[in-house]
Amino acid sequence: MTWPEDTIRPTAAPTSRKAPNLAIGYLLNVLLPGAGFTYIGLVGWHVGWIGILLALNLTGALLVGLTTVPVFGVLPLVGFVIMLVHFGQAYARRAAQQFRPDLEAGVKIGLIAGHAVLNVAAVGLLAAVLMPGLLGARERAERSVEQAAAMSAYTLAISAQAEGTLRDGPCPLVNVYKGERITSCTVTGAATADPKVSVMFSSGHNINLP
Repeated sequence: MTWPEDTIRPTAAPTSRKAPNLAIGYLLNVLLPGAGFTYIGLVGWHVGWIGILLALNLTGALLVGLTTVPVFGVLPLVGFVIMLVHFGQAYARRAAQQFRPDLEAGVKIGLIAGHAVLNVAAVGLLAAVLMPGLLGARERAERSVEQAAAMSAYTLAISAQAEGTLRDGPCPLVNVYKGERITSCTVTGAATADPKVSVMFSSGHNINLP
């Protein structure tokens, strides 16, 4: 004889789920800002923080460029710190929910890997677009400094000629800012009405005045 209760199977206990490692979550957020949220099952905040940090970077760069006030450059850092604080709070809430519902491990890996690939592509694109411009700007700035140093040397040479102390040979470089840029400076035609000054710089550039 069987009782009705004998035919009822006990309800299976919910399978335990291993909690995501908090340190790994923080590490992911450091390497790929926002990725730690996908690791704990919050894809929306992953995407959200990518957008927030991108906006802060662009805003900070724009404000620094417009106002020349460097303090605006810390906006991305402030946003990054807030993101880490938010992640800690989100992790605590997810832990209270036993990290349910959650994403499959493969989905998490795919999303985080996609973020990494996009980061590499973005860095490569920015390097390809911005680096030539940055190098050109640096070259122009260096040439400007060298031109100013050469002009100072030439002005001193003309002053020395007016005082009757200018001679062919090394330039009178008193008070000329070298900054270890000028490697040699030579005066020729000191006795003429139009002396020549040739300035060689450590960059390899040579400027002849006038």
